[in-house]
Amino acid sequence: MSDGEPPTGPPGRTEDVFARHGPRLFRIAYGMLGSTTRAEDVVRDVRLRWQATDRAVVADPQAYLTTATTRLSIRAAHSARTRRASYIGPWLPEPLDTGNGGATGAEGTKPVAFDVLLMLERLDLAERAAFVLRETLSSPYAEIAAVLGVDEAQARHLVHRARRHLATDRVADRQGREDTAGQKRGGDGAEDYEAA
Repeated sequence: MSDGEPPTGPPGRTEDVFARHGPRLFRIAYGMLGSTTRAEDVVRDVRLRWQATDRAVVADPQAYLTTATTRLSIRAAHSARTRRASYIGPWLPEPLDTGNGGATGAEGTKPVAFDVLLMLERLDLAERAAFVLRETLSSPYAEIAAVLGVDEAQARHLVHRARRHLATDRVADRQGREDTAGQKRGGDGAEDYEAA
């Protein structure tokens, strides 16, 4: 059976289909949320939806599961941003523990780098979803468009804007580090204090 066909056969087949796509779904949720715990919650919710779905009408399980995971992740990310608006202090992503043999459901996944997660947090949620799908899963633009409910040109534009914002953030971050390093090399600052 190909991934594009609806699952058929004995009841255990439902879990086989989900298990095959599980690592991909986790990568989407983790890239969107920056938290293994919250990513696992989203994947668990998608599994429950999948079990309750009439799979005879699902033409493409991967597309169905990708869309459900992305949209639930967008909703969860929006909710998290709303909660963090009243939180005092910086939000930091939860690094992915890759040394536990995949116990988080992340087996076979390539984690999004910590600094990239920090920068992704500044993106619009549609841009973030488009970027995660394109950069971490190499999803074609047609798939991104279908998942986000936009046309293909808009999907390309979302990915382009996300890349541009991330490139700008990287340059600003690098300049900030160089400025800080230059200040440290310039002395302890006592001369500046005395001159003032």
